[in-house]
Amino acid sequence: MLTLDWNIIWTFVNLIVFYLLLKKFLFGPVNAMMEKRVNEIEGSIESAKNVNIEAAQLKAEYEEALKNAKMEATEIKREAQIKIQEEHVIAIKVAEEEATKVMLVAHKAIEIERAKSIQSIQAEISGIAINAASKIIQRNMDEDINKDFLDQFLLKAGALE
Repeated sequence: MLTLDWNIIWTFVNLIVFYLLLKKFLFGPVNAMMEKRVNEIEGSIESAKNVNIEAAQLKAEYEEALKNAKMEATEIKREAQIKIQEEHVIAIKVAEEEATKVMLVAHKAIEIERAKSIQSIQAEISGIAINAASKIIQRNMDEDINKDFLDQFLLKAGALE
């Protein structure tokens, strides 16, 4: 038969009491501390995920802003090139107009100088003709001398023109 020994019963009772004491004072706080640590780790993981998501969003926003800035820079550059070309065309037109004006003024000045030269030459020719006529009248010797004298006069007059 089975006999119960009080030592065995007391051992079982001691073990149960020891287990209950360990459960209350050791396993409970340890489990609570471990649960708290698990919650902290899960919170850290969750916040790290949130930070990664925010970083990805910021990266996408920065990339979009950079893309927009590059597009704006390209547009500004294109507009500047168009403006430079327009100003270049305008500058060429202005220069051509100025050159035309200068050419007109130069042509007018040349015409005026030419007219003055012609008048001066005509005055000289007139003076020479009058001189020649007076010499012919003074010499009035014969026709051959007059003809030679007139040929010499015309030769000199022709050299002046």
